[in-house]
Amino acid sequence: MQTQNRRLRILAALVALLVVAGSAAACSDDDDDATTQTGATSQDDGQGDDPDEGAGEIAESAAARAVAEIIRLALFEDDGPDTDRRKVAVLQESVDDLPGSPDVSGITDDDGDGLDDDGAVEVRVNDEVACLTVAEDGEVDVTGGAC
Repeated sequence: MQTQNRRLRILAALVALLVVAGSAAACSDDDDDATTQTGATSQDDGQGDDPDEGAGEIAESAAARAVAEIIRLALFEDDGPDTDRRKVAVLQESVDDLPGSPDVSGITDDDGDGLDDDGAVEVRVNDEVACLTVAEDGEVDVTGGAC
């Protein structure tokens, strides 16, 4: 029963994050030649970098970041404060509970100590990619882009 409740919470959180991510992606500006209020295009307005570019990059990786955030949530929800979140078994259990089987890679233990070698886990959803990093002290960080 506890596993079923956990999966339902993870699924609900994933759906909520994907809805938010989809909304953000729908609002992103994919057209580099969009006309600004001054009539100049973003490529020739003389202002340098487009201020919306960073927001667009975040929106473009939103679904992958959402899945990585669900993994982070699972790592903290299931495991107590004394659990080593870099354990391969702990990471793999969090990934195994994800709905939809997203492409998750980077969980490796080449030296056989039971811990992920670099703490970096890459999440891919369609063309989007995000990186979940588990530090040796157990801190978990999620960023857009490849690990």
